[in-house]
Amino acid sequence: MVAAAPFLVAGVFAAGILRGMVGGERTRSILGVGHWSGPFRAWGLGVLLPICSLGALPVARELRRAGVPSGTVLSFVLVAPVLNPVSIIYGLSHIEPITLLYFAVGTFVVSTGIGLIWNRVVSDRRDPEPEWLEVAPRNSLDRLAVAGDTAARGLVGPVFVDYGLALLAVGFLGAFLPHGVLQTGMTRDNVLAPIIMGLVAIPVYVTPTDVMMHFGHIVRDGYSLGAAFALIVLGAGANIGVANWLRRDYGVKPLLLFVGLLIGATLVIGVTADRTIVHGNATMEDHTHAFDPFTRLPRVSKEDVGPRWVISKVGASIRKHEASGTAEIVGFTLLGVIISIGLVLRLLGDRVSIDHLLKPQAADVPEEAASRWNPTLSPRQLVAAAAMSMLGFAAVGLYLFYPPPDELVDDMKVIRVEAYDALRSQNAEELRRRIVQWKRLAEKLPTSAFLRGRDVSDSGRESLQDLLYGLDTLEQHVAPG
Repeated sequence: MVAAAPFLVAGVFAAGILRGMVGGERTRSILGVGHWSGPFRAWGLGVLLPICSLGALPVARELRRAGVPSGTVLSFVLVAPVLNPVSIIYGLSHIEPITLLYFAVGTFVVSTGIGLIWNRVVSDRRDPEPEWLEVAPRNSLDRLAVAGDTAARGLVGPVFVDYGLALLAVGFLGAFLPHGVLQTGMTRDNVLAPIIMGLVAIPVYVTPTDVMMHFGHIVRDGYSLGAAFALIVLGAGANIGVANWLRRDYGVKPLLLFVGLLIGATLVIGVTADRTIVHGNATMEDHTHAFDPFTRLPRVSKEDVGPRWVISKVGASIRKHEASGTAEIVGFTLLGVIISIGLVLRLLGDRVSIDHLLKPQAADVPEEAASRWNPTLSPRQLVAAAAMSMLGFAAVGLYLFYPPPDELVDDMKVIRVEAYDALRSQNAEELRRRIVQWKRLAEKLPTSAFLRGRDVSDSGRESLQDLLYGLDTLEQHVAPG
């Protein structure tokens, strides 16, 4: 959750902007309601927003509130967590551009194809029309109030159940999938590799940056690109929360249609990738640590497992992110504040409501006078300003999340000394914590250099890959406690 916090916060803020600044009528116009191009427009919107699959749910709720067809919403939900400004930049620093382009095209085909089919088969018959379309307030303060209220309530209510189910599914997967079971056999020679990864990825929740990191590891180690594509689409693009939303609003049969289309299209493109793209020559005897985060932790005794152990692990994760991810800690703090405000608003109920601000106003009501600091914007200007603002925040977040390479190297030197001290003192828990911090900083080096226009040589990439592989192996051999 710490790593996902910035993307969740971006999702609820985007939902607030759609409702409070853009309004229902403009949203429908932007996404081409009543026109076949809706899924393609939704794909374009999704590429602009730096959100994860859970952060896409509040935005999806606002799109449906505006009467956008559910197939168009699905196209947005499937692409936004996979291809967005953050994941694209992160991916370009870890993956060959031609490989990333292939999977971007594959994601485009899957998301827009499912959206078009869903609109034709399900949306036209089952989508309820909104009783009335909300209109963004004319007053600037009212717009901010609506945006803030929507953002705060975006993480509570029915969507909270979707979040809980998605995270619970990840927990069950990590509890029951044996450690190391995916280290071997996920090669291109194994025709079942995309299918196996698809089954594992269905309950998985992965952030946009993490999925690109895993993708890079799979390509680096020469394993199945079909398995990588299944992880991208089924792990990062969809989750159990999305499935529960479809079940709640449309029933089991449409849900099965969605799951069938998603899995079928993903596996077809994945298998095609294994047969058409040249990559490494990993064999069935080789092993990789790229899939270890989706399995059970190594060497956890029954005596250690309990509430205290869980609390200690959460605390260690937060401390780890404090050392290597300022943006994530800021996002986690904001997430806690937003959830707290949302719970208070939920408890207050109708005593604090902004619905009256969204009702169409009479034509004779004078509009707020425009000024130099409060100009009147057209719908296109408003959307462009919102998109540029989101991209600006994403750019600032990227530079905060990826410090200059020199700073990363200096921090890695300090952590290396601390790791050696922990090794000499035989402090296994501290050693594991330092190894994780070391890996996180090392993984940021290529992206940090890319953002600042620096080239990374092939020998440098190989050295970094050797370092990461060595740290992965060392981490697996360090027994906790």
